[in-house]
Amino acid sequence: MRLAAFDEMAPEVSGLRRPYQAYDRWLKEQDPARLTQKMQDAERVFRKTGITFAVYGEQEASERLIPFDIVPRIISGQEWRRLTQGIEQRVQALNAFLDDIYHRQEILRAGRVPKELVAKNEAFLPEMIGVRPPAGVYTHIIGVDIVRISENEFYVLEDNARTPSGVSYMLENRETMMQLFPELFQQIKVQPVENYPQLLRQSLAAVRPQSTKGAPTIAVLTPG
Repeated sequence: MRLAAFDEMAPEVSGLRRPYQAYDRWLKEQDPARLTQKMQDAERVFRKTGITFAVYGEQEASERLIPFDIVPRIISGQEWRRLTQGIEQRVQALNAFLDDIYHRQEILRAGRVPKELVAKNEAFLPEMIGVRPPAGVYTHIIGVDIVRISENEFYVLEDNARTPSGVSYMLENRETMMQLFPELFQQIKVQPVENYPQLLRQSLAAVRPQSTKGAPTIAVLTPG
């Protein structure tokens, strides 16, 4: 099924959406030449600091700058609270699925998921059968790719549960945007994201082995 593109800022049917009203006023006051210059400044910052991502699947993997758009996707507080509930439920379901796969395998016996899809999947580890990780958490970080398809509907494209990436892009994008347009963030209040490293540490510390004494030593392995 092919879905029509949805204009998140100003749908053709309803016009400018409420979450974008303050941003739209700011944008209309900007000199196009200034915006172009700021975009170029952002690209120079990303190139200088090496904020790139690898494009895999091609004959030769290449490094590209992260996408940067001065028109953000704005999610209202009410929408975000609703999304948060759904995402948390989804993450819990994924962990419950993995726990079942490596223990009782009820979902396989019930035929809800074909057994061969699991057994022949390269990510399936038979050595993990009967093993329960600390706190029963199999996926500590999950990247849930979400798209909006209408005013009140969101779809999940995929769940990146093995090696999720992209958090650093989000952090750098926000920091760069705040440096380039500080007046915008004075006019529009947004939720902070700079506390993500602290939240990540708390999440990883919460699943430390019970035998750990004192504060745990935590390492995050990354090619970035």
